[in-house]
Amino acid sequence: MYYRGEVLDFVNMLLTADAAPLMRSRLVFSSKIDIERLKAAVLASAQVVPEIFGRYQADHNRFEVLAQQPDDIVIEAQSPYSPENFDFDFKTGPQLRLFVIHHDQYDVLQAFMSHLLADSVGFKEYLYLLAKAYNYDDLSTVTNERRLRPVITQLQRQFSRPHPHADLPMNTVKLPHYQGINLRHIGHIMLTSKQFMRVRQVAKAQDVGISEAILAAYAKALQVLTGHTTITLPCPIDFRHFTPADETKTRVTNLTGTVYLNIKIDVDAPFAALVQHVHDLLSAERDRAAFLYRLTNLQKMNHTMPIGLMRKMTRRWVAQQPLSYTNFGVIDQQRLQFHGLTVVNCVFSGAFRENPLMEIAASTFAGTCTLSFNSIGSERDYQLGMKILENIQAQLLVWSQTSIVTAPAQPVQVANQAH
Repeated sequence: MYYRGEVLDFVNMLLTADAAPLMRSRLVFSSKIDIERLKAAVLASAQVVPEIFGRYQADHNRFEVLAQQPDDIVIEAQSPYSPENFDFDFKTGPQLRLFVIHHDQYDVLQAFMSHLLADSVGFKEYLYLLAKAYNYDDLSTVTNERRLRPVITQLQRQFSRPHPHADLPMNTVKLPHYQGINLRHIGHIMLTSKQFMRVRQVAKAQDVGISEAILAAYAKALQVLTGHTTITLPCPIDFRHFTPADETKTRVTNLTGTVYLNIKIDVDAPFAALVQHVHDLLSAERDRAAFLYRLTNLQKMNHTMPIGLMRKMTRRWVAQQPLSYTNFGVIDQQRLQFHGLTVVNCVFSGAFRENPLMEIAASTFAGTCTLSFNSIGSERDYQLGMKILENIQAQLLVWSQTSIVTAPAQPVQVANQAH
């Protein structure tokens, strides 16, 4: 059985041509999970999202499902097994792998999903669906909406006259790459629930988003490290926010676009001014709605052009950025309940990128925010990544101690902003 891919699936295939396009989550349970029940849940969820068993055919932008064998997805192992070293190939195997790592008194579930099938929000949606199936909830009325066309229609109603796309000059910063034995590293750092509560309070007082604050701290960390004062960072935009929610539908699909922010850093200005600058840049990008212009054209290409020509055209429009950011957002504890189990901790992260490429991911569970990266590189490369995370954490914590947020005295300059 074949299932047609959407244009953003194809875009993610191009952007991750040199590495497996992974997303990773790690769930720590309070006790042991029922393996047979988990396998049954995988089969039940496949009635809604059959593509999890499919192999991706890049030459046709589609998923081919030959069989639905839960043993192909659910893999058991004993601690200290590291599934990160598994040979993921989504062009020959399923788009989902669930590793149950057995410890003495409890289990850890590490879930890996292909970015060809879904974005970060879609990955969360699938895990919520899996939990429902594990709980024997009725999934007969649930459908998976993967089509991009209804989203574009809604976007066109809200942005009736999008500006033509104009590429901003990129001020791409590249990290150094240190020689050594290349290994897979997992780096993370946490803001405790108390610390993150303060960050949220200050963000609310300044009327900015948490992602905008993290991006500002990311840019500041890179400025401190490299000396560059103008840095381009990609910022994800979830198109689900522009369409009404439907409880009978899940969206295990790619519905996230990217805008590029040219962030100008005044080394003498307070961090609050930099956060405001990032907020203004993102607001301007949303108003321009250039992402809709690009999205509409990609959609037309997906239905009219041969794959080979589409690949050539898309590569001109969409460039792989060495530094990226993804936000998994808040993990809904109520929707991530598995019968008889308590999820003690849950962290999401992005793909393993080979240094000097780097992707920072943010996710929030039980009020605690985790910043993470997965990398392939030397020990010094890993230490550099940790240094960036620690700098981001420090910037946010200092900002969170601001008792009274005031607007900057002078308007912040918007760097290279096209209108």
